[in-house]
Amino acid sequence: MSSNIPFTLIIADCTPEASIADCLKNLSSWSPRKIIVSNNLNPEERFPGNLVAESIFCDSKSILRLWERGIKESKTQWNLLITSNEIVTGQLKISIEKQVKNDPNSQELFKLKKKIIFLKKVLKYPLEWPCEFPSSLVFIPDIKNFSLEPGRHDSSSFLEGELVHFSKPSLNESVQEITRLAEYYADNKFLSGRECGLAALIFQSFWQPSSEFINNLIFKKGFREGYEGVVFSVLGGMISLLGLLRYYEKYFREGGRIARNKDDIKNVLVIKLGGAGDVILATPVIRNLKNLIPDVKLHVLVLKDVASLLDNNPYIDSTTLINFDDSAQEIVKIADSFNQYNIDLTINLQSTNFSTKVLRKISSRWKINRSYYFRDKFTDVLVGFANTYRSVIDRDLDILRSIGLEPVDKFTEVFPAEDEVAWAKQFFSENGLSRDKKTVIVHPCSSLAIRSWGIENFALVCKNLISEDHCQIIINCSPKELDSVASINNLAPEVCVFSGSLRELLALINEADLFVGNDSGPSQFSAALNIPTITMNGPSTSSIYRDPDLFQGQHYTFNKEVHCRDLFHSQCMLKTDPVTNHPVCDEMICLDFTVEEVTLKAQELLKSSGKRNPE
Repeated sequence: MSSNIPFTLIIADCTPEASIADCLKNLSSWSPRKIIVSNNLNPEERFPGNLVAESIFCDSKSILRLWERGIKESKTQWNLLITSNEIVTGQLKISIEKQVKNDPNSQELFKLKKKIIFLKKVLKYPLEWPCEFPSSLVFIPDIKNFSLEPGRHDSSSFLEGELVHFSKPSLNESVQEITRLAEYYADNKFLSGRECGLAALIFQSFWQPSSEFINNLIFKKGFREGYEGVVFSVLGGMISLLGLLRYYEKYFREGGRIARNKDDIKNVLVIKLGGAGDVILATPVIRNLKNLIPDVKLHVLVLKDVASLLDNNPYIDSTTLINFDDSAQEIVKIADSFNQYNIDLTINLQSTNFSTKVLRKISSRWKINRSYYFRDKFTDVLVGFANTYRSVIDRDLDILRSIGLEPVDKFTEVFPAEDEVAWAKQFFSENGLSRDKKTVIVHPCSSLAIRSWGIENFALVCKNLISEDHCQIIINCSPKELDSVASINNLAPEVCVFSGSLRELLALINEADLFVGNDSGPSQFSAALNIPTITMNGPSTSSIYRDPDLFQGQHYTFNKEVHCRDLFHSQCMLKTDPVTNHPVCDEMICLDFTVEEVTLKAQELLKSSGKRNPE
């Protein structure tokens, strides 16, 4: 055969080593330039050492994509496309050379007849599952500007000779190939632009597999091949069934529709109807959304009592307030107020009965209703949860990942204003607090008794830090908690009690050297301000509300692993207070930390926190 043939042989490497070794050995004496495109990271290790061929890595499971990658490296208009489990017979090689030399520009694709070996048996009939693109000899007029159109290309002519195609040798490998083809089927269905809802999916799931099974078994004469023909027919029908299910999973449940159209997103509404700490934990999602889609207008719906925590946030374009006790008419009015923005995407970060009711009344192209513990309802994307111990921040960022946005960071943040910082300094001055001394803010209260380490324990820590380290202590509580912290004043009369707004608390924490408190919102404030923090964790799984990547080093959590703790607080909820309906625990073993160990950790963090410059 000719030693100077103007075409390139492109091999898509997608099979085990034994198959490609046979394929390459068959081609070793054939002179065309050979390009092997592989999705293996180290393709050279799979090939015989004496092979004269170029190898290219392409991170794709699609044979069509592998061939396209090879054509980009080709310098010839004629290209022979085969896979690494195919053998080019001598007659076919000669037919290819003749065709290339004749160079008929009227034909751009020549298909190759195949002899199929399936489940190790040579088949009489060419049973082959629908493929992305047929193995073929293609003529590309403009090698720099080309595209391979997916499909069977049934109208194309065949060359003389055969291509020996080694299909899957076992049932297990055949099922893997069916799964790959189902993925291709799903992608093609989405790209067709004909959206398939759940009702249509159910109908097609019955009709298409049955039709394909009959076509394979009867019209393709699979029944003449015995067991192999039956397996081929059954699995062939499974391609459309699995493809339809994968289409719905990938482009509906997993966010593929939104990911493909994310450039169209102009207005996003984030709903976070939780407490103070919950709002702080939502700031990484807000920042990443704005940074990843810079032109987006970002709107936020939060509870009135904690909305101030988002003041001065540079990533938010508008903030809307709501209350749990708002009437149905007020909720409808709030929902309708978003119509002026033409919301493209609404994200409910904390799905509850109330927030879901609000979400359903809001007009939005897409809605994502995210639940940490319960099943996601009325959502266009099922984020779900697959890991018990991942933090709230990472779970929320999974929403962005599901729609094709890769978060770049996950730290929390708040933004004290200059006048608020000035107020805090004035507070220090008016209450006789020195800028030369270390300042510790203590938050000893909790809205739930099962999260409280105990007022008496906090009082003893305050006394120790004052007497041993000459610290100045600011006790933070709400107005209704003032009576409960009186015992701290009795034991450590030097403490200063503060009961003010959330913004004022942020400013004071910003001027402090250490924060000590229960598992509550203010501990999230100090971490967001990067002030050393000690948290007494109770019944909650610590890693959920305190991301391990953020709460380390100067942010320390006292956490005791106990057998009764779980994600759903199943043991904690067994007993409740008949008046408040709050959970009650008689043992509180999860908060069994000594005053001495908390004091020592506080002293350690104060020593390493440095000394503030007096002003």
